[in-house]
Amino acid sequence: MSKPLQKRVWIAWETQRRSIELSRALNCKLFIIELDGPLRYPMSILKTLFHFFVEKPGIIFVQNPSMILAAIACVYCKVEGLPLVVDRHSTFQLDNPISNFWKRHFFFLLHKFTIQNACLTIVTNEHLAELVKTAKGTPFVLPDPLPAMTPTCKKTLKGQTSILVPSSFRWDEPIDQIVEAAVLLMEKGIYFYFTGNYRKHSADFVEKVPANVVVTGFVPDQEYIDLLYSVDAVMTLTKATSCMLCGCYEAVSAGKPLITSDKPALRQYFYDAVFVDNSVQSVVQACLEIADRGEIYRERTRRMKEEIFLKWGALFQELDERVNKMGAAP
Repeated sequence: MSKPLQKRVWIAWETQRRSIELSRALNCKLFIIELDGPLRYPMSILKTLFHFFVEKPGIIFVQNPSMILAAIACVYCKVEGLPLVVDRHSTFQLDNPISNFWKRHFFFLLHKFTIQNACLTIVTNEHLAELVKTAKGTPFVLPDPLPAMTPTCKKTLKGQTSILVPSSFRWDEPIDQIVEAAVLLMEKGIYFYFTGNYRKHSADFVEKVPANVVVTGFVPDQEYIDLLYSVDAVMTLTKATSCMLCGCYEAVSAGKPLITSDKPALRQYFYDAVFVDNSVQSVVQACLEIADRGEIYRERTRRMKEEIFLKWGALFQELDERVNKMGAAP
């Protein structure tokens, strides 16, 4: 008779689709603690420890970010003798070095501590796995699963070709280059739909963009899904070296041609996308390519979706087996 699995708890301090889907797939009880204000960290720590004490899990999963959450979980699991799995899909700060001396050193102290004290650190690509090994941790590579999404309607959009640009308007996104490219493509009937909090870029962003750029701001999930399924293509770019972009997974899941940055991690996983070097001219050429050969790229995305789905399933099965071994009841 096989041994029963011990109770699994997953804690996250922000809402992420990855945590929601992975926690469900791994049979974890998910707790999302999302607080704001000056007492955010002490209250989040207290709520986290409360869930640990009340639930009495046999194995703990946490999302990193937050680095503080991962550190608290490391200490708790060390004291209680419990296995800990950290899903660390970001926070490596590879391309955005922290300028403050003390903050930088505190970050790297926690970086090493959390990697060395987790039984397993899940990352999204091989380059990040090497960083975990360098810090004397145990990595497991698991990209995001392709999200399951269902559209409710097809939107009527402007232009002959519509391109969705899902954005968080962070430092790593070449927003200005995309806007400059849009100016050059205005007479080609190519329209760009930007989602996300554009005020992070500039308060007058909406007033500055050309007529073929539609700025939606934040939209509800279902409205975003309907927009995603209505456009002709998706463009999601980054300056970061090893960042796996949510928009790439969403584009493939929706069967849309994908334009993304020519970074090793993205090229390896989303191999049939149209890759750009983030320059204005490369963005222009990619958009024209999609406009001229959209059907070809839709078929490529369809095949890529099938292959990514199978590859992810095999990786997840391997992860599940490893977790079962570390979390089996004695």
